Amino acid sequence: MPKTPPFKYDVFLSYKSSDKVRVRRLAERLRDAGLRVWFDDWVIKPGDDVYLTIEGGLEAARVQVLWLSPA
Repeated sequence: MPKTPPFKYDVFLSYKSSDKVRVRRLAERLRDAGLRVWFDDWVIKPGDDVYLTIEGGLEAARVQVLWLSPA
């Protein structure tokens, strides 16, 4: 029987909105490398409770990555 991974996402990406374009490129590269990425534009849908969706993503991710920039 296949084993269920303990986490829904491999990576949760956290960043400032002004860095979205660069973080999206990172998210795409991680996804293309086979990782399951929590990126807000891909997960948060209209009508979702943003706070709860982010909280759920944090809990469901194996690793959290904080994008730091001068912004």
